Amino acid sequence: MQKMSFTRGKLLGTSHHWRGYATFMIAVILAVLILPFFAPHDPHTVQFLYRLKPPSFDYPLGTDAMGRCVLSRLLYGARLTTASAMAVVVCASLIGSLIGAIAGMVGGVLDRAMMRFCEGMSVFPALAICMIIAGTLGLGLKAVIIALMCVHWTDYARVVRNAVIVERSKPYVMAAVALGARRHRIAVRHILPNIIGPLLTLSAYSMSWAILAFAGLSFLGLGVEPGTPEWGLMIAESRNYLRDYPRLVLAPGLTIAAFVVAVNLLGDMLGDRFRVRQINYLH
Repeated sequence: MQKMSFTRGKLLGTSHHWRGYATFMIAVILAVLILPFFAPHDPHTVQFLYRLKPPSFDYPLGTDAMGRCVLSRLLYGARLTTASAMAVVVCASLIGSLIGAIAGMVGGVLDRAMMRFCEGMSVFPALAICMIIAGTLGLGLKAVIIALMCVHWTDYARVVRNAVIVERSKPYVMAAVALGARRHRIAVRHILPNIIGPLLTLSAYSMSWAILAFAGLSFLGLGVEPGTPEWGLMIAESRNYLRDYPRLVLAPGLTIAAFVVAVNLLGDMLGDRFRVRQINYLH
C-alpha cells in the first residue's frame, strides 16, 4: 500500500506540474496570436516619405529606413519567432524523446550506438551546423526550422535515455515487467509520466535557445526572406543606422532579450518545482 501511494502521489504531482506549464504556454500562445491585431499599421507597407521618422503618437517606436512601423513589425515578429521556436522545440522533443526512450529501454549495442552518434553530433558547434544546413536548403522558414531541429534533438535523447535508465531500475517498473507488461507499454504508461518534469524544464530552456538561434540565423542572412517582420532580420536591416538611429536596433534587441529572460525564468521555476517535489517524494 505504501508503494502504491508513493507512485500515485508522484503521478498526481507530475500531473499538476504539467497542467500549470500547459496553462502558461496556452496563455503565451494566445497573447502572441492576439498581439498582431493591435498593430497600428501594416508591417509590410513601405512609405519612403515616412522613413526614419522619430517616435510619435501614430508611430510609437518610429519607422525604419523603409518607412515601416517598427512597433507593428515587432508585434508581428513575435508571432513568427515564437511559433517557429515552438515548432523547433516540439519536433526536437518528439524525435529526441523517441530515440532516447528506445535506447534506454533496449540498451546494449543499440544504446551505445545511438549515444555515440549523439555525442558525435554534440562535438560540433550547433550554430555552425545550423548555418550549413540552412545554407544548403536555402532561405525560408522551413529551412530554419529543419536546421535547428536537426541539431537540437540530441539534448532530448540524452536526457530521456538517462531518465529511462534510472526509472527502469525502480520497483514499480520491475513489478510491471514481472507481470508481463511489454516494453512500449511500460515506457508509455509507467516511465513517461515520471520523467515529464525534466522534459518540461528542458523544453523551456530549449525555447530560449531556439529564439536566439532563429534570430541569429536571420541576422546572418540564412533565415527568413528579406522584408519579413522578424526580430533578427530587423536588427540586420538596421545595423547600418546604429550610430544615428540606435532605437532601430535596440527595439528588437531588447525584445529578444526580454523574451529570452522570461522563458529562462520559466525554466528555473519549473526546475525548482520539480526538484522540490522530488525531495518531498523521497521524504
